[in-house]
Amino acid sequence: MADRDVTGTVAPARAATDRGTRLAALPWWASVLAVFAASRVVTTLLFLWVGTQATSASRAGAHPDLVALGTAWDGQWYWLVSESGYPRTLPTGASGAVDTNQWAFLPLYPYLVRLLSFGVGPAWPPVALIVSTAFGFGSALLLAALLRRRLPDRDVVFAVAVFSVAPLSFVLQTAYAESMGLFLLLAVLCLVDRRRYLAAIPVVVALAFTRPMALPVALTVGLHLVVRLVTARRGGEPLPRRELLSGSALVAVAAAAGFAWAAIAALATGVPDAYFQTEQAWRALWMPDTPFAYFTPWLFAAGFWFGRFGPFAGPLVLGALLVGVVLLLLAPAVRRLGTLVRLWAASYVLYLLAVFFPQSSLFRLLMPLAPLAGAVVPRRLPVRIAVLAGSIALQALWLWCVDGPFQEYWSVP
Repeated sequence: MADRDVTGTVAPARAATDRGTRLAALPWWASVLAVFAASRVVTTLLFLWVGTQATSASRAGAHPDLVALGTAWDGQWYWLVSESGYPRTLPTGASGAVDTNQWAFLPLYPYLVRLLSFGVGPAWPPVALIVSTAFGFGSALLLAALLRRRLPDRDVVFAVAVFSVAPLSFVLQTAYAESMGLFLLLAVLCLVDRRRYLAAIPVVVALAFTRPMALPVALTVGLHLVVRLVTARRGGEPLPRRELLSGSALVAVAAAAGFAWAAIAALATGVPDAYFQTEQAWRALWMPDTPFAYFTPWLFAAGFWFGRFGPFAGPLVLGALLVGVVLLLLAPAVRRLGTLVRLWAASYVLYLLAVFFPQSSLFRLLMPLAPLAGAVVPRRLPVRIAVLAGSIALQALWLWCVDGPFQEYWSVP
């Protein structure tokens, strides 16, 4: 599909069609900002409600305020990184295995918050919430910029609304690196979609030190170049040598950046696999302390979560999940989002299958699949309202499980 106008103006025919609604009469970027702002009001109200439900057994204590709720769970680790940095000696538990520590958390987000809070420790939590929310607004804009090259503006705005009130969207205003990581990821995808490969290089480097997504980005761009090369040889859009070289440079830098943090951890601690041992420390909370191996966590998790239903239940569920992912990527609603979005989704899912142990945090780790929100655009208004209402209800339920009157091993956000 040919590129469309991105000046932000509303085409006269569309403006005439949408004149009945005030939101549709706004420029696309203003509509997106209004939608995301409204979603933050909803999420803030949900946080306040959950705060009234919290007890002394809750993660943030009894009746916490917004800042305490927003900086709970991993927010405390990011704050610790900001205050204390990273250990030069890996901590160990009673068994002698490496214990959980800061090396699992990438540095750009906590250090940026520290910079903006001028190194004043007590200022870090509120500044972190402001920074995360600001990147959330930026992510909504970039998501719209990516999708509106394939979808009409009304569908784009609705897709942003789905993204904004999704069950895990409350993370976008907490002291987590998710919103900053999403912003950088969507910036890379927008630049790649516009063939600006060299401009994407510094962005993907920043991404590599914010959230661990540089490796699936490298795979995505590599596959994207292969598709372009095949298309060009079949008489389609040409692939200039300059773009092939610049795109290849982006792939190489993204791949190197994806392993950079592990190398830094090794140099700083003197332990070659310090980063992987640290990741194993979190995985050991769920599965036996075994050497790191790709793809094996999902096989173990299949039995962990579903083995009680029979020896074949886990493999059957895992197989059905994989088939479902393939069918999703082949669905017409996803295909119309373009090749790049589908390549990213496939690459990121493959990355999660390779390295992640599926537990409650999996839902948060699926947030980088945000461009797929463009496939959730029902034609009928009642269905759209139902989708948004259902998302808000699930967000309320998930927040209650995360910060409500208890904390369990399955309620980690």
